[in-house]
Amino acid sequence: MSCREMRDKVGEIFNVKVSVGQCRNAKKFGLNEIEGSLSTHYEKLWSYEAEILRANPGSTVKIGTDTMPDSTVYFSRMYVCIKGVKDGWVEGCKRVIGVDGCFLKVVAVENKETRKWFLNLLLKDINMGNGVGLTLLSDQHKGLIEAVKERVPDVEHRQCARHIYANFKKKFTGAEYRKLFWRAAKATTVQRFKGKSRL
Repeated sequence: MSCREMRDKVGEIFNVKVSVGQCRNAKKFGLNEIEGSLSTHYEKLWSYEAEILRANPGSTVKIGTDTMPDSTVYFSRMYVCIKGVKDGWVEGCKRVIGVDGCFLKVVAVENKETRKWFLNLLLKDINMGNGVGLTLLSDQHKGLIEAVKERVPDVEHRQCARHIYANFKKKFTGAEYRKLFWRAAKATTVQRFKGKSRL
C-alpha cells in the first residue's frame, strides 16, 4: 500500500486526517517491527555463515568488512561456495565458467579489486591455480578484464557473444547483419560459416 493510499484509508476508516509524511513514518516503523532494520539483517550474516558451514561441511563462506576511522565496522562483501556445488563442478563439469551477467550482488562496487577477490576465492575452491585449462566467459566489464589478466594469466578468456552483439548492432543494423553475426558466432570454422551462406 502506498503512503497516499494509507492516508486515504486512515481518513476513511478512522475519520482522521493524517499527512503522507506521517503515513511514511508509520509504515517505516511497522516494517521495522515486522522485518527488523537493515542493520539487524546484516548482523545475522555471521549466523548465516555458521549455519551454512554447519549444514554443508567443507563449504566456503567469506564475509568482508571495512573498518571506518571511527572504528565502526561495515559489511562490504560476501562469498559463498557450497561444498556439493564445488565438488560437482570439480568432478564432472567442463572447465568453463561463465561470469557473464553474473554481477557481484553482495559487494559495494564492481571493480578490479572486488573481481580479483572473487576470482581468488573461486579459483582456490575449484583448484584451478593460474587458470591453465580453464575458460572464462564474461561481459566486457573493464574491471573484470583487468582482474582476469592479473589473477589468471593462463586462462582462456572469451567475451560473451550477446555483449559483443549489443555493440555490433549499434553500427550494423538490420536482420541481415543480425543473422550473419549469429551464424559467425555459432560457426566453429570459416568453412562452416561459408557453407551456410544463404540467409
